[in-house]
Parts: sequence; C-alpha cells; structure tokens
Amino acid sequence: MNPVSIKSSRLQAVLSEFSLGGAEISHKNFSEKLGQLIDLSGSIALSESLRSLQKLEFSPAESSLVCLQRTFLETRADMLAFIRNSFITELHEGQESAAPFILPRPSAETLADPEAGFQTYQRFYNLHQSQLDHRVLVLRRQLQEALSGKSPALAKLAELDRSLADKLGDYSRRVFASIPRLLAQRFYFLNQQYRAVQDAQRSAAGDADMKLALEPELMCDSPALWMEKGAWLDNFFTEMQGLLLAELELRLMPVMGLMEALATEVDTPQ
Repeated sequence: MNPVSIKSSRLQAVLSEFSLGGAEISHKNFSEKLGQLIDLSGSIALSESLRSLQKLEFSPAESSLVCLQRTFLETRADMLAFIRNSFITELHEGQESAAPFILPRPSAETLADPEAGFQTYQRFYNLHQSQLDHRVLVLRRQLQEALSGKSPALAKLAELDRSLADKLGDYSRRVFASIPRLLAQRFYFLNQQYRAVQDAQRSAAGDADMKLALEPELMCDSPALWMEKGAWLDNFFTEMQGLLLAELELRLMPVMGLMEALATEVDTPQ
C-alpha cells in the first residue's frame, strides 16, 4: 500500500482545477501549524494523553493482517460503489438504484433560481459526507483496536491516533463542511455560463421570424438537455462525483497510515 501525500491528494488537485482551492499546502513549520488547530483545553488534554502513553498497559490480542486488509479493501470498494451508484441518472426498466439516495432530478427552477436549484444537490452531497464520515470512523476504530493488541509500540500509536482524532475532529468537520460551499460556486458559474450562451443565441436570432429559422435545438431548453453528455449539468454531476471520490481518498488517509504501520510491524523481524 503506497503512502499518499496530502499535498498531492486528489481533492487538492480537483479544487485547484476548479480554481476553488488556491491555498498552497506547505510542510514548513508543521508543528506550529498543527498547534494552531488545537485550542488551549485541547492542548492540555493532548499533553495528558501523551504523558499517559508511557504508562499504557499492553494486552496482546490476536488479529490477522490479511483479514484487516481484506476488510479495508472491501469497505473502500463498498464506499466507492455507493458513490458511483448514486449518480446513475438512467435506470433500465425494472431496475432499482443500489444507493439509498440518488441524484436529484433537475427542474426548470434549477436554471431560473441557481441558489434554490443548488439546495437539493447540497443536501445530496451532505448526505454522502455523513455516510463517509460514519463508515471511515468505524473502520478507523476497528484498526485502532487491532493495533492496540499487536505490540506495545502499535498500542501507543493507536492511542495517539485516538487522541488526535478527538482533538482535530472539529477542525476536520469544518474543512469538509466547506466543500459544498465551494461546490456551490462551481454550480453558479456553470449555470451562469450556460444562461449567457442561451441569451447570446437568442439575441443573435433577432426577431421572431429569424428565431423560427434557427435550428430547433438552439431554441429549446429543458432539464433533459442540461443532462445530456457534455451539457452544463452533466459536467457539474461529473465534477461533484469527482469531489466525493477525492474526499473519500482524503478521509481514508489516516486509516491507510494505520494499515501501513501494522503491515510494517508484521513484516519486521522481532
């Protein structure tokens, strides 16, 4: 399992591509920047947690690396499939979506009132975030438990990971909560861009007689057309799905770190 750099994470790349995440990530003064994320009470609690690591009692417990790796890969595959299935816009006759919630269908108001139109997609994205947060948390706790019984060093790592997850939890939630707001900017931009093209086409048409002479597809406008391949809403759906997949990758990074530590411990001769 190859280590993944936060700086080169897909989420950072996607947001940069949309010109929505221009902040440069730097590893300089890492400890000072990390300290700024934790308030005074959190710093005291974290300090106490670090001191308690020296007194941590180790209780050996059996856990299979192969089983844990299989659980990780299966859970990750389930979450990827969950995201992809929820974006299926066309179902064959008699087919039902495998996802408990599916992509909202657009209406005329989606274009006419962008702010109101985006609300359904914001709820859709927030539901996905809640699902990802829960499943990744369950997987992370499972790995923490496995590390706690593997060796004294891994038991300390698991306890440290628990402490950091607790202290940085609010910050992480704020970061992920900002993504739908950035996504809204992208929705408004694509919406406005499409309306500008439509207005320009109608303006170029001139009077009513010239409008009738235009190709029919230039004059008609409907939600079905917005969802055609390459249309503005289809592009937005593709970008929203890409953001969710990138967010999943970022959320799994701490879990992948625990997996790598466990694999290293198993592979290292005792």
